[in-house]
Amino acid sequence: MILKSLHISNFRNFEEIDIDLTNKNIIFGLNDIGKTNLLCALRFLLDRRFRMKGFIDTDFYNRNIQSTISITLTINIEDENDEDNKKIYSRMKGAISSDAKNIHIRLISKYNDVTLMGEPELFWGTNEEDLEEIPSSQTFFEIDKLFNVIYIDSSISLENEFKRYTKDILRGNTSLSEIERDSVNTIIDELNQKVGDLENIKNFENDLVTEYKNFRDENDLKISVRSEIELNNLHTKLTPYILNGDSGIYPTSGDGRKKILAYTIMTLENRELEEKKINIFLVEELENHLHRSMQIALSYQLFGDEIFKHLFITTHSSLIVSQMDNVNLIKLFKDEKITGKSYNYIVPLEYKKLKQKLNEKLAEAIFADTVLLIEGPSEKTLFERILFEKHKKYESQGGYMLEVDGIDFKTYNSVLKNLGIKVIIKTDNDLKLNEGKKEVNLLGLNRGLRLINEDMRSNLPNIDIKEYKGENEYKINLQKEIFDTTYNDEVNTLQENNVYLSRVDLENDLYCVISEKMDQVALDNGSSKNGIDYLQTSKLINMIKLCNMLDSEDCEKILNHHLFKGIKELVESCSH
Repeated sequence: MILKSLHISNFRNFEEIDIDLTNKNIIFGLNDIGKTNLLCALRFLLDRRFRMKGFIDTDFYNRNIQSTISITLTINIEDENDEDNKKIYSRMKGAISSDAKNIHIRLISKYNDVTLMGEPELFWGTNEEDLEEIPSSQTFFEIDKLFNVIYIDSSISLENEFKRYTKDILRGNTSLSEIERDSVNTIIDELNQKVGDLENIKNFENDLVTEYKNFRDENDLKISVRSEIELNNLHTKLTPYILNGDSGIYPTSGDGRKKILAYTIMTLENRELEEKKINIFLVEELENHLHRSMQIALSYQLFGDEIFKHLFITTHSSLIVSQMDNVNLIKLFKDEKITGKSYNYIVPLEYKKLKQKLNEKLAEAIFADTVLLIEGPSEKTLFERILFEKHKKYESQGGYMLEVDGIDFKTYNSVLKNLGIKVIIKTDNDLKLNEGKKEVNLLGLNRGLRLINEDMRSNLPNIDIKEYKGENEYKINLQKEIFDTTYNDEVNTLQENNVYLSRVDLENDLYCVISEKMDQVALDNGSSKNGIDYLQTSKLINMIKLCNMLDSEDCEKILNHHLFKGIKELVESCSH
């Protein structure tokens, strides 16, 4: 079973929205954008307990009760060997053909002016234009035998989950043997008797009788206080504790421990239902009140445990999704109406061992509206200094800066763009001199052209490096020539697509703007090198020293220089 798509119309803040799905879906976006409402749509469709509430007028888009609420889930069932697909065939029976590829489950609801409610009607089948009504008895539909929806939110209560689960464990006629029941009942009877015989209890009974007769004197009046512990209510007296190594018992008093244990109980409970029903987990903002280590632990569980194979999760935390792989990223945003974009994200094979590094940066960026991709920490240090001076609140207005740091730009660029996020790229004009073949590989230019799906340019042939004083000087002169003349049209095309190629690299470009400051920082730190060579030695440390010397005027010069259009584009995008 593979979840394929969800269509919602006229429901809450969704006038009309189509979302591609897969079996693990991560939903994100600004507050009040509709993440919870999307989960509620699924709950109305698949969860009987939630559906029983019916629809009130505020469930209709803009309270337009003249229109019909419609929620349709499409599921691919082509794999005949899939156990969940077998459950679907078993329940749908006549509503499904043996060669079906997809099934559709639809809820519609029309507002009733008499009852002031919208009653849900459910349909299913393989022909989306001609679905069959799902058999039902009052509020129970046949589909409710098929799906087990588990909704988990940040307000989950350990006490409630523990008592509910232990009640099932101790339910007499199903969970305990006759010997166990008799033994426990004997002990409970003895305990109740001992409690009733306590001297303080007897004194309390006498006090009650005396006080009662002040209101109404009755002959032979007796009041008995009894302990009524029973097997059926014993679960209310159980309390979970965690053994903490050799130091004894540690009560689960902290919010973090309580939440993790509550999630554990829910997982354990629903693991037992897997053979009977299809589990679908709807998880909302687990990160609340959890330390980062616990968020990471939950991420391993959510994206590694097979029980969560059908998952919808909303989050604002990059740590919760740090272990994601083969997931569907769904970003909700508002234009004239609420819309959404989705992207099926699979960690590239070459980055499987670097998954956490790749995901950590990506998971931060997907929450932004505009992302500037940069080479590494030197660029980030410089640009953050400029932004602190010129637009310190850029992140609060949807901006983000991501250093790729050895990861290919392409991976980040593809994911972010497909989610409707504006991507700006700043990359070096790298060259590779190949003296043996007498040619130059245009690494930086072709990197940019690949990112905008343009044809790459041929390497520069017939180069005689020996004519120049040194390889480094030759490369720098050639880089400037490529930027200014030879491939200036291509450089402009890149800029039109928000890909900004350095004329040479960060340090050489910066020297075109603030050469005196760069030479001064080298001199002040006892170096005989010029500002470029100094910054390219211990790059990050020396960049920090330079940034500490920059003033507002320096930052203004850099921001408005044509070689630093990328950072200017980020500022302008976050100022709208």
